[in-house]
Amino acid sequence: MASVWPLVGRVEELRLINAAVTGADDYAGVVIAGPPGVGKSRLAHEAITHIRPGRWVPRWARATSSARTLPLGAFAEWAGDIAQDPMCVVRGVIDHLTAAPHGAKVVVGVDDAHLLDDLSAFVVHQLVQRQIAKVVVTIRTGEPTPDAVTALWKDELLQRIELQPLSENETGDLVAAVLGGPLEPTTARRLWKLTRGNTLYLRHLLESELASGRLAKDRGPWVWTGEPVISGGLAELIDTQIGALPPAVGTVLDYLAVGEPLSEQMLIQLTDPDAVEAANSAGLITVEHHGRNQARLVHPMYGEARRAQATPLRLRRLRAQLAAELGLVDNPDIGDVVRRAVLTLESDLPPDPVLFTQAAAAAMSLLDNDLAERLAHASASSGGGYDAHFVRGLALAILSRGGEAEQVLAQIPTATLTDDQIVQMSVLRAGNLLLVLGRPSEAEAALGLAMDAATRSGMRGPLMACYAIIHASQGRPHQAVETANSALDATPPDHLGTMMGIWALLIGLGDLGHAEQIEPIAARGYELAQRSPLASVLRFRHCNFHIFALRLAGYVTETEAITARVRRESPDLPGRMEAASTELLGEAALAAGHLPAARTLLERAHLSTLDDTEPSGVRIFALLGLSQALAISGDSTAAGHALRELDSIQHDGFAFLEPQRILAKAWVSGANGAMTEAISLANHAADHARNHDQFAQEMFCLHTATRFGDTTTAHRLHELAEQVDGPRAPAAALHATALAAGDPDGLLDASHQFEDMGDPLAAMDAAAHAATTHRRHGRNGSALTAAARAQRLADTCDGARTPALTEALQPSPLTARQREIITLAAQGLSNKQIAEKMTLSVRTIEGHLYRASLKTGLAGRDDLGTTITGK
Repeated sequence: MASVWPLVGRVEELRLINAAVTGADDYAGVVIAGPPGVGKSRLAHEAITHIRPGRWVPRWARATSSARTLPLGAFAEWAGDIAQDPMCVVRGVIDHLTAAPHGAKVVVGVDDAHLLDDLSAFVVHQLVQRQIAKVVVTIRTGEPTPDAVTALWKDELLQRIELQPLSENETGDLVAAVLGGPLEPTTARRLWKLTRGNTLYLRHLLESELASGRLAKDRGPWVWTGEPVISGGLAELIDTQIGALPPAVGTVLDYLAVGEPLSEQMLIQLTDPDAVEAANSAGLITVEHHGRNQARLVHPMYGEARRAQATPLRLRRLRAQLAAELGLVDNPDIGDVVRRAVLTLESDLPPDPVLFTQAAAAAMSLLDNDLAERLAHASASSGGGYDAHFVRGLALAILSRGGEAEQVLAQIPTATLTDDQIVQMSVLRAGNLLLVLGRPSEAEAALGLAMDAATRSGMRGPLMACYAIIHASQGRPHQAVETANSALDATPPDHLGTMMGIWALLIGLGDLGHAEQIEPIAARGYELAQRSPLASVLRFRHCNFHIFALRLAGYVTETEAITARVRRESPDLPGRMEAASTELLGEAALAAGHLPAARTLLERAHLSTLDDTEPSGVRIFALLGLSQALAISGDSTAAGHALRELDSIQHDGFAFLEPQRILAKAWVSGANGAMTEAISLANHAADHARNHDQFAQEMFCLHTATRFGDTTTAHRLHELAEQVDGPRAPAAALHATALAAGDPDGLLDASHQFEDMGDPLAAMDAAAHAATTHRRHGRNGSALTAAARAQRLADTCDGARTPALTEALQPSPLTARQREIITLAAQGLSNKQIAEKMTLSVRTIEGHLYRASLKTGLAGRDDLGTTITGK
């Protein structure tokens, strides 16, 4: 770990300090205020030592509690004989502080100025009042500060900066910089939630977790496993900041440490009203005075420290008392139920399988599947019965631990189950076998075993809904829609079966090109996720299928709005759900052309799934999007790596995405300059989709081939525009027709249509084709105008480098085929390899290279390559 930590997330604060000190603002300096541990001292020191070296002379003083008892204790280095007249000594200190070479100015930094003695505070005040030096001081918020220092910002002589802890993203960036590598996203989130961006706590925690091996590199990113252990140094630091506590106040903190949040009334009943008030006044706890007046610790590390200091016996006793109190609450909310179950599980109270099962379902509705699995396991182990096994199986499936889920469900003796339970369990098994384990034939077999029970109970609907999702997942949209409509018309009471049927319709209708029919169906799924604890964990997969259909149709703006809404409804996500949500945001960002955001989000989602027992849908969707985002950005190497990872996944549960996988390969080929191969792959993806009646995907693939320069797609795209809903199909047909006809005005019309639907990347390529077409016709002015439009659209995407854009912005006398051959040659391919890739003869390749050298006046592969790559 780095000995000197980089200064992350403080660019704006450094700018403000620099402006105040150098005179750009009407201030004599700054006061940096903030809670302990947020980095005030580091920021101040960094600021004054890097302000125009040579023109500014920095001085640094530190106030301490011990030096406060001495006159001029903070400036003892410059005070000399303090037995002299105090004012003489003060003048001497000021003279020493402000001494500087001719032409240089002085900036004085004073750390922890709230601890200054009166004479030292007077010195600081004089430096500012007499304008003989600039001053940067730090103070701790909530601490009494000498009047002479307080007056400096109250009289607006110094600018006051309230330094906040680092944000979650800034904390992750800092730790990644310190460790020299990326963090697994869940690890980054855990570190922030525990330290809340306090860099002092963060440093101590990292040191101990690295030393223990709980924070370690795992296949690339750094991963933090297990629970944190508070080191002696960190415990001492927290104790120093908390201060000496009366026993009653310590008990208040201890109850919150094992069970926060607690209602203020319950905390008073368990402890003492005066102790609660004292803890609040000391800034150790906070009480939200609305609703149930919930009390919490001011900082999560206070709880960690208190638990580390308590004996196991005391912790178990406190948890038992809290669980008993929570059991007396009238109309408890789901949070109370979950906390009571966890407290019971971690105390000496006897196990309560009914409570554990209820709490497991409640934890699932809160999207905490790890906790749901733990509670359901505890229930099953203490005699919880079928419900406990079922909830545990669902939680394991959502956690991509499909093999364990199958074992749990397969071991339930069906002889003890009702027909309804057999159907419900079979629906879950089929979903797990299909979407988690990728074994569709076994999923069908599981449904077949339950058909007799479904017939007896009148619950064929849920099983038929599962058959429908199997059809949809395997690229059989007609059968999927027909079977799903039949299943849902039967109004099955099983929530999981209903969701499966809804998913089948979203996928099937989307593939068939009937996107205008899916909104009421999608709304039904979101409503089900809101009211059903068991279906609530499926909301992100539901949203995934929904926005995929919308993106194909061209409803890109709607895709962004839906994804943002779903994320907004679930703001604080634990574990696996965070990865699923992040992947959705990445997909929406890619569809809208926000390439840097898409790459970051999809990479984060991918890293979060590396430890999955089975490759999840989140990982598949993330790699599909990531490989395309990287290729469209021009990073062919990284795109190829992502594609190879995608190809290594053996999962038959998402076969309907096969055209998208082939299309990802096409984008990677395009990024490598192999345009013949890219066009061939895009057409192959379209053929695959057409053979499976996936008409919206066929249209999407053919339009991608058009973007690569294929002029043969117009006829089929016009046919598809007659049967595929949404704005993309007619715009794609117009793009293809105009490209084939050499019609730049038509290409610009298509560009505007794509831009209107929220797809700047497709709009950019159509405009780039218009520029290239104008140039071929000798209309250079119009070509420049169209190229400027393409560049503007590329700028909104922040880093797009598609083949169409590259050709438009780097005009040359070479033909498209000659450019492709030179690009491949520059990559080191032999003439024979190029010929094989482009399905041409070696002689033809040699001829193109010869003619290219005549046009450019260059000879040799390297020289020719510079005309394309610029390198």
